[in-house]
Amino acid sequence: MESLKYSDEIYMPLNRDLTLLFIANIFVSIILYTTYIFIPLFIRSLGASVFEVGMVLFIGNASAMIIMIISGYLSDKYGRWKIIILSGIIQIIASLLFTSARGWIEAAFYTMLIYIAMALFISSRSAMIIDLTRRGSTGGVFGLINTAWPIGGLIGPFLGGLIVDEYGWIFFFYFLCFTATSYLLLGFLLPRGSVAYSRGKIGEPEFSIRQMALTLTFFILLHVIANASISMLSTIFPFYLTERFGKTKTEVGIFFSFGMGLATLIAQAPSGFLADNIGRKKTMCYSVLPIPILSMLFIFTNDYLLNLLLYMGIYSLWSATWPASNTYIAEIFPHGRKGLAIGIRLMSSRLGLTIGPLIGGYLWDNYNIQTIFHLLTVLTFISLLMAILLKDESSIVNR
Repeated sequence: MESLKYSDEIYMPLNRDLTLLFIANIFVSIILYTTYIFIPLFIRSLGASVFEVGMVLFIGNASAMIIMIISGYLSDKYGRWKIIILSGIIQIIASLLFTSARGWIEAAFYTMLIYIAMALFISSRSAMIIDLTRRGSTGGVFGLINTAWPIGGLIGPFLGGLIVDEYGWIFFFYFLCFTATSYLLLGFLLPRGSVAYSRGKIGEPEFSIRQMALTLTFFILLHVIANASISMLSTIFPFYLTERFGKTKTEVGIFFSFGMGLATLIAQAPSGFLADNIGRKKTMCYSVLPIPILSMLFIFTNDYLLNLLLYMGIYSLWSATWPASNTYIAEIFPHGRKGLAIGIRLMSSRLGLTIGPLIGGYLWDNYNIQTIFHLLTVLTFISLLMAILLKDESSIVNR
């Protein structure tokens, strides 16, 4: 009875902490989706080619990729809270610097800062969720808190497009600065330190990097290839919509509000609970399975509405892997290395996000959209193969 009372005392503040983290995550999501869509258009407005836009995104994502693994280690050593606060400060500075950008090379540096700030938040936020939840409910909690991403994805692109069309780029970056300030203030209310988040070491796997090498390789390749293919598509789609379909920036924002925001909202909570009930690997495999088929359908249509539905389907299915993926990698690492585990996953994703825009920009400038759709189909099929080759987590955690 005493131990039950003690457990309740430990976990009583967690709902509050997770709620604060969820709200902060919404503000970060607004920035993430808004910059993801409109920074390429802003850089293009400075006179850059689509390939040069891809180069800027490559630099930003490469910087974030390096920071992902480092921030995982730093959050283990110094605490999640400090890294989240640092993220907010950098985000505010970067947003203000963008208001003075006059050339795409200058904008590349500011883009790098935004991506670094985002990487710092995402890795520490994911590790904090794991710290604050029991193992049996981690997938479900990830699924619920991950709904912050689509909420921001619904709000951000629409507001961003509206602000750019009505008031111009300067007010757009002031909007980003205001949003970053909001999540920084919420960050000050989050729990400090990492010792208080201990989940215990019951059932901890005996970790050996040599034994896990093959599984980690497949896991990393899955995230690199899948994110490269989806980011390749996402990089060229704003230009595809404006140049092929003649859409305004507000209409582009609405497209991505549905294509990313609503698509992710539909998938997150169910996929988290699915991961807890049928397993992490199975959830990832079932989610990735239809993506190559949907990718192939892009080749055969020029219809705007069908393009939106296909994009929604692909993004929704891939986002359905997020809760299972986070939980899978965290559970096969020992307690003291959870931040490192999340860092590895995020670094793998960021590597794909680094490569994809470069490929997409090059193919857009030198070939045609059909070439991009063919390559998308091939890459997503390889991603499915990597998911199938993963080792089931039950054979690792319970060995």
